[in-house]
Amino acid sequence: MEPVPISYEVASEQHDRYHELIHRLVPKVVDISADETCPDCVFVEDTVLVINSKHAIVTRPGAPSRQPEPGPVAQALRALGFPRVDALVEPATLDGGDVQVLPWAVLVGVSRRTNDAAVAQLRVLLAEAGGPPLYAFSVLQAAAEAGDGHGATLHFKSVLSALDPHTLLVADSPVGRALAAQIRAVPELAEALALELVPDSIAANVLSIGEHVVMQEGHPASEAIVRRLCEARGLTLHTLCMSELAKADGALTCCSILFEAPAGQQQQEQQG
Repeated sequence: MEPVPISYEVASEQHDRYHELIHRLVPKVVDISADETCPDCVFVEDTVLVINSKHAIVTRPGAPSRQPEPGPVAQALRALGFPRVDALVEPATLDGGDVQVLPWAVLVGVSRRTNDAAVAQLRVLLAEAGGPPLYAFSVLQAAAEAGDGHGATLHFKSVLSALDPHTLLVADSPVGRALAAQIRAVPELAEALALELVPDSIAANVLSIGEHVVMQEGHPASEAIVRRLCEARGLTLHTLCMSELAKADGALTCCSILFEAPAGQQQQEQQG
């Protein structure tokens, strides 16, 4: 696929609005300084998995150029007092965009950036920490079934994300439907999760922050569905335009890490 030009000025303005909204919705925010030698560092989600207020796991991003990124984020997590901070090691590669952490389960997509070795290491680390069960799915298989030979679907969460602990928004696309079929094939997940289709892939990736949900602006058909779901759950919906970073496969969840910190406050790690 041909790269699409990105306006630095517009991207910066949009990221500033994202930053402002996060500060309004999250009780405490920790900002991570940008590293000009790491052009993808704005996508901070890929660097760390926070399983719960007692356990975090530092990743190994799949792109070699991103290997320096996790260090500063891991340092910030340790400063917050996490009792356990583990780290994936070679040959594992994993981007946080391939992981949906729920309070009761961890869903992982094997992709071009996340490999089977990472899944195996995660299983061990979660078991050692008494964490939730892990369920693995194949973004690669879903893309192959959908005829996505160009690799347009970068991450698991490029086509799905959690609206709440028991509801996933899923893109009504060939890849999204293929992944939904994989999830429904697991009996305990089919019973515990509602999968809600939205017509726009970019709208399937939302930020869930307490009683608030943030989705991409400018997708009215998807917004109508998400708004209905939010109203039924007593959630407040916000819309935000992040169109420039979307050109670099960046979704809303990519630019932050939301979690309940050891002190009991919900935190946001953001790399700007």
